Amino acid sequence: MKYFEKVDKDLINNRALNSHEKLIYIICKSFENAPRGCRISHKYLMQRTGIKTQPTLIRCLDRLTLFGMLARKQIENGTCHYVFDKPTMQEYIQHNLNKRRRISLSKNRHNRNLNTALSSPNVINIGKVIKWLYNFGTIENFTWDYRKPQSI
Repeated sequence: MKYFEKVDKDLINNRALNSHEKLIYIICKSFENAPRGCRISHKYLMQRTGIKTQPTLIRCLDRLTLFGMLARKQIENGTCHYVFDKPTMQEYIQHNLNKRRRISLSKNRHNRNLNTALSSPNVINIGKVIKWLYNFGTIENFTWDYRKPQSI
């Protein structure tokens, strides 16, 4: 049994989208009326479209989202739920923005903690030690007292 998918000619003639983006949109749109909605993994899209790397696929999906053609939300590891109606798209986009904001805040908090720990007087900057040893030339006469800070 063969299935056909109707494609609007505006999509085919759209010069802003490349061939991969058009194909991804058609594949996702063909699953729109599935019982659980359009839930497609990146791996499946890469196999069907011939895209070799995941960053390329994500770039294409981001462009489709930017043009307001679809929105996605990750629901499991590797599986995304794609939607095409505007109210749900807005909800998914807001969810993704909040998720990215939380990740960014977490990274900033981690970096602040790391910088605070590295600026502690108990931390030895190994780069300076190696540079000093390289300039010193030998390690035989080298002693290090870890209880008091050394000036290198």
